[in-house]
Amino acid sequence: MAEGVSVDAEAEGSDSDEQSVEEPGTCFVMMPFRSPFELYYQEIIKPAIEAQGLRPVRGDSLFRPSPIMGDIWEMVQEAAILVAELTGKNPNVFYELGLAHALGKPVVMISETVDDVPFDLRALRVLIYGKDDPSWGRKLQEAIEASLEESQAEPVKAVPSMFRKIVASQAPEQSEVLNRLEEVERRVQFMRSDLSLLRGHDDPSSDPVLLSGMMATAAKRMLMDGLSENAVTARLVRDFKIPRRSARQVVESLDY
Repeated sequence: MAEGVSVDAEAEGSDSDEQSVEEPGTCFVMMPFRSPFELYYQEIIKPAIEAQGLRPVRGDSLFRPSPIMGDIWEMVQEAAILVAELTGKNPNVFYELGLAHALGKPVVMISETVDDVPFDLRALRVLIYGKDDPSWGRKLQEAIEASLEESQAEPVKAVPSMFRKIVASQAPEQSEVLNRLEEVERRVQFMRSDLSLLRGHDDPSSDPVLLSGMMATAAKRMLMDGLSENAVTARLVRDFKIPRRSARQVVESLDY
C-alpha cells in the first residue's frame, strides 16, 4: 500500500491540507492457538499478510464482552480475505473455514501435510509446506504472499465457483430487543455463578481458596467460549490484578 497521497499543488482552502488514507483491509487468520503455530504466525504468516497491505486479525485478539462466536462471525464477514492453517485438523479452524466458504470469502489454505486436508477440500488449492526443507519458512511466506496478491487482484476467481452463489439466510428473523435480552440473560447466568461463590464473603480477595475458585471458574468459562489460553491468561491478569505467571498456572491447572 502506498504511504503517501499526492496533493494538487493548485488546490486551495482547508481541503488541500487533508489527505485521505484508506484503512487496510483485514485478513482473518484461522489457526490453532498453541505451539508451534504461534511461532509460525509471528515469523511467517503475519509478515506475509502485512507485506500485502492487509491487517492480520486472529480470534484471540478479540477482547470484547460479547460472546466469542459472535465476534468470530463478525470478523469472518468483515475480512477481505482469510488464511486457514489446517495442520492438526483443529475443529474450530474447520468450523470457521465453513463459515468463510458459506459467505463466499477468498481463503488461503495451508497445511504441513495433505493428510490433514479433508477429502472434500483436496480439490481446492492448499499450500503444502514440508519442514524437511531448511528454507521451508521462507518458501511458505512467499507462497502466502503470492496467494494473497492473486486473491486481491482477482477476488472473484479466488473464490471456488461452487461458493459464489448468493444464498439467502434461513435463520428466522429476531428483533434487536430479543437479541439484547438473550445477551442479558447470558450475563445474568454468569453473575449467578460468581455470586454463588461469594455468599458469606465480604472480601473475596481475603480468602485465597475462594479467589482461586473464582479465577478458575472465569478461566474455564472463557476457554469454553473459545478464547485461547494466552487470551484467557491476559484477561485474568487484567481482571484479577495478578502476575502473569500466577494467571498462567490457573489456566494450566484446568481440565477442559
